[in-house]
Amino acid sequence: MDKTTDVRVADDRCDTSDSRYSRFWYQHTDTFVYPAIGVAVALAAGSFLRPTSGDVFDRGAPDKGGTVSRGGLGKARPDSSGGSSGS
Repeated sequence: MDKTTDVRVADDRCDTSDSRYSRFWYQHTDTFVYPAIGVAVALAAGSFLRPTSGDVFDRGAPDKGGTVSRGGLGKARPDSSGGSSGS
């Protein structure tokens, strides 16, 4: 997200050294709707601190917003790292 405007930006913007952009983490639920690029981020629903437990996905929220499908039994997502239990 863009920390000066609190809006979501494209994932690759957070891969730069520009301190204006930062990764923002949400706890995933089946009913949570992620903001589209350019839409305000729900700050009360997440954190700038990377989760230390559970499964962590740092890519994959749709550019137009919406929900994110969870992986099925025996399927791993290529954008995940860490954790051993569901989030």
